[in-house]
Amino acid sequence: MNKSKKLRTLIISEKLGENGEETSTVIALEAIARGHDVFECLPQAISFLNGKLYAEASRFEPKKNHNEESLILDEDFDIIHFRPNPPVDMAYLTLLYQLSLIEDKILIINRPSSIIKFAEKITPHFFADFSPPTLISHNEAKILEFIATHKQVVTKPLYEYSGYGVKKLNEETAQTELAQILANSEMPIVVQKFLPEITEGDKRILFVNFKYTEAFTRKPPDGSFLAGTVHGGETLKTELTARELEICKTLEPFLQKHDIYICGIDVIGDYVTEINITSPGGFNYVDKLYGKKPEIELWDKIEEELNV
Repeated sequence: MNKSKKLRTLIISEKLGENGEETSTVIALEAIARGHDVFECLPQAISFLNGKLYAEASRFEPKKNHNEESLILDEDFDIIHFRPNPPVDMAYLTLLYQLSLIEDKILIINRPSSIIKFAEKITPHFFADFSPPTLISHNEAKILEFIATHKQVVTKPLYEYSGYGVKKLNEETAQTELAQILANSEMPIVVQKFLPEITEGDKRILFVNFKYTEAFTRKPPDGSFLAGTVHGGETLKTELTARELEICKTLEPFLQKHDIYICGIDVIGDYVTEINITSPGGFNYVDKLYGKKPEIELWDKIEEELNV
């Protein structure tokens, strides 16, 4: 390996450096610690001109400001980390379509065509044995029929994240609330059987380099069913059950086949509710809870693949 080689890294993110513990930032800081050059740009700073993708990017260094440079993605960089937060709207997809044009020329984590293909709330149903009863629809009659079968459900916007827009409905509340939920969404919505095990928390299982690396539980505040930290959830140490180990064993070959280096799945009880591959977080919680730094594993793999 050529340890003297510097990698030029671009991180596409709207949040780099805003919080020293954010996963995108610790990925950047680990690169810098290894002597690599890190640049950052906003998603809207990518342009397509005459067959080339350009980024108006600036060098990232903590507590320093640098001027932007116009750089060609597959010529001026060795690796790109795609880290914008959802929602996965047309602006998000357009950027992924553009990046997919160069994904065979430069390492992009995660692979753009895989992010396009495997929507986070749909992908669990590729693994039917591990997914809860779920309906994806905009048909009010179908949804009411599903609620009548399962009595209590949660509804989710199809392409949001971090629990935004999630609601709990039963047969009675659906009569008054469902029509408004559908009126507010042009897209189909996710309707999922409510899993009462959420009171004990949902489990975020983190994969790095296509392999299980660590997990933690997010426990919702008393009286809530939303476990995410943005909703006041508490992060706790955990261990995997035999079923969760089976889920990991099933998922790992899928991640490797599709070049999904970083993935976070959400598990409630026995079921996988989401497979997050857009910009999965949680590195900071793994560090806080276990003293383990997934960004080191990630950069070891990157350097190995790029012969550094």
